[in-house]
Amino acid sequence: MPLCKTGAYTLPTIEFVGGSTQELVFHLYYQTASQPFDLSTCTANFSLINYVNKGGTPVISKPMTVEAADPDGGNYIQNVAKVTLLPGDTARLSGKYIYQISIKDVQGASDIPNQGIMHITLNIDPEFVED
Repeated sequence: MPLCKTGAYTLPTIEFVGGSTQELVFHLYYQTASQPFDLSTCTANFSLINYVNKGGTPVISKPMTVEAADPDGGNYIQNVAKVTLLPGDTARLSGKYIYQISIKDVQGASDIPNQGIMHITLNIDPEFVED
């Protein structure tokens, strides 16, 4: 019986010009139950790596903030993870990248809700946005 494969890049594709401020917001849910994934006791991290150097070191690794936004039975669950990419983070980047959200709970167990593709267009005046 052949193995069914699902793509690893199921998070939204993101496109922007390097050096522009990007606030990225992710609403996290359990894949099978469509219930909010409670991040209240977790830490989250955003990482970005060059698509052609998948085994290398991330070019960006930043902690994410966690907040509540989606109600579950009248209660608000902390299932939103945010990160802001500042101009200096991406001003000199261009090309195709893979981004990943990593989650770690208080016991140290980690979860990675797949990955996404990010296309960064070359900024023609990076010195302007880096000031």
